[in-house]
Amino acid sequence: MEICTKPGYRPDIDGLRAVAVLSVLAFHYGAPIRGGFTGVDVFFVISGFLITQVLATEIAAGTFSVVAFYDRRMRRILPALLTMLATVLLAGRLLLSPGDYASLAKSTAAAAFGVSNFFFHGHTGYFDQAADLMPLLHTWSLAVEEQFYLVWPLLLLVLAAVGSRIPIAAALAAIVVVGCAGSIIYFQYDQKAAFYMALPRAWELALGALLAFLPAPPRTVGEIVAVVGFILIGIGFTISPDKFPGQFALYPCIGAALLIWPRAQSTISSRILGLLAPIGLISYSLYLWHWPVWVYFRIYINNGSPSTDESIALAIVSIILAILSYRYVEQPFRKRRWSAPRTVSAGLACIITLFCASMYVDSADGLPQRIPPGGQAMRSLEVMWDWPCNEVPIDVLRGTYCVFGHPWQTAKRKTVIWGDSHAQHFAPVLDAINRDPERSFLVFAGCPAALGGEIFIINFDPVYKDRCKRFHLGGMKLLKEDPSIDQVILPSNWYELPWRIEGHKEDGLPAVTRALTNLIRTTSAPDRHFVLIGMVPHLPAEVVECAIRSSTQLLRRRCDSTVRFADAVAVKQLSVATDAMLQDIATSLPNVAAVLPSEELCRNDACDVYLNGEFLYRDVGHIRRNLRLQTRKDFAAKIGLTATLAAIRPSLPGAKTR
Repeated sequence: MEICTKPGYRPDIDGLRAVAVLSVLAFHYGAPIRGGFTGVDVFFVISGFLITQVLATEIAAGTFSVVAFYDRRMRRILPALLTMLATVLLAGRLLLSPGDYASLAKSTAAAAFGVSNFFFHGHTGYFDQAADLMPLLHTWSLAVEEQFYLVWPLLLLVLAAVGSRIPIAAALAAIVVVGCAGSIIYFQYDQKAAFYMALPRAWELALGALLAFLPAPPRTVGEIVAVVGFILIGIGFTISPDKFPGQFALYPCIGAALLIWPRAQSTISSRILGLLAPIGLISYSLYLWHWPVWVYFRIYINNGSPSTDESIALAIVSIILAILSYRYVEQPFRKRRWSAPRTVSAGLACIITLFCASMYVDSADGLPQRIPPGGQAMRSLEVMWDWPCNEVPIDVLRGTYCVFGHPWQTAKRKTVIWGDSHAQHFAPVLDAINRDPERSFLVFAGCPAALGGEIFIINFDPVYKDRCKRFHLGGMKLLKEDPSIDQVILPSNWYELPWRIEGHKEDGLPAVTRALTNLIRTTSAPDRHFVLIGMVPHLPAEVVECAIRSSTQLLRRRCDSTVRFADAVAVKQLSVATDAMLQDIATSLPNVAAVLPSEELCRNDACDVYLNGEFLYRDVGHIRRNLRLQTRKDFAAKIGLTATLAAIRPSLPGAKTR
């Protein structure tokens, strides 16, 4: 088997590494480089080329060894990675709430074993910790590479049996084309998996591998393709994250390939890139450290946004840490000191040690003993959302649903709470004020009532539209077939709906109005009342983080967990349009009432976020479900829900107050 050139140091590739890591750093640190994240794709192509070049040389010489290959990978990857992971895990003890600390521990264990892309694919959903506050989120790309290299050496051995460069290049070209096409198609169905998973990204590494078997172009051609490469990478920096990867990944990947393509002679482009080689040498450590430095500082300032000066200071800190890591961690371990089997064994032992430490933190629920007793109720997102509810089957619906109050099948009076996650956070409030012992409540949460019939929202989940359609059909069937349902309560995150309606970006509010009006008219029945519940005020993230800081006494910058003055005006403004929509519907239709929490909780000078000494919120847009019973009652009274329900369905004689 032949390769086009023998492995040798190329300063221009380190220069390209510098371009890649600086673009990622700039993107993460708030610089106006919309597509700076595509630097990761440049890294994939570089890695595919360099490692394949070494593997192909060893295979051709008959010196290839799987153990030796992983010996090199471990000495190159593990020391700096495990050092960063251990440091981040220790720092989390001071900065993170128990819930977030347990999540960090799980991601640390996953990153140590090279599977963090699976973790983040499964834990970056609507109710999880925000992805941009996960200190190890960036390790997904390292996991993709390591999973690729579990398979690639053996596949290359099979291809090497052909014994000729041209057939191998043709096979790799086919892999790249098929893999790229498959990734583009897959992106249309599952954008999240196309981003995080190794298989949809494998073609990018394979593209780099292909370069090791291509002949060097003439110098003039080399200069031209290099210029094209720079242009394509530049175009990549303009790509919007919500359009990536898909076909747009071709720009940074082809651009990187054109710059990496081995040259028979030095070119102007290679000499220019070579000037950046010193930064490229520390690129791996810089990539490792820049993200946790940024995230931990954001957490320290209570999920705020660093100022320009702070961002520059953080970049300098990241570079200093990268230099120290390169000099005192990366470099010493690159020199072989032990035999390959011993190195691999030691590497696995270190991975297992860190895994065990991480699992201890996770099994201990993030060490909640760090938090004072008064803060235990806010120690994690899960705890703040905790509220026991029996999941029971409903005759006309698929699956099981949360039901509280009287058993559903034998209840004389029934209430359906139909909506999204806002239906879930209002359920404990409704339970607290229910005075009818023969009333049953069904939490029908999964898709807002306005969606699934005439209109849908733009959603990256490939199955969301079908699921919402089935959900809507099920809800309509339930209301039409069960006359004992005399209350239908419709809460939702109304603010998000109008600007996400498919085909109605400019007139989404009228579309939502029509859909809600038609639903109410279609499902109306004698003595059936509808209650439209507006959004609770959508808080600035810093307010929630400040409240958590105050209750947990973690290492955070001092702050104020109240909403006042300009913030209160801005918060109230968010729901003005949708509150007016709900009020108009209630006014125009019989047996319909509207409850508008924002009008009662926010004034021009402040918003109420505490009640009876309890902070009301779980996150920026949801009420805590683990509020004390009296607080839930008082909250319902404050927003007008108690009075509205009493007006449309007076309490029964002899009903006991909870």
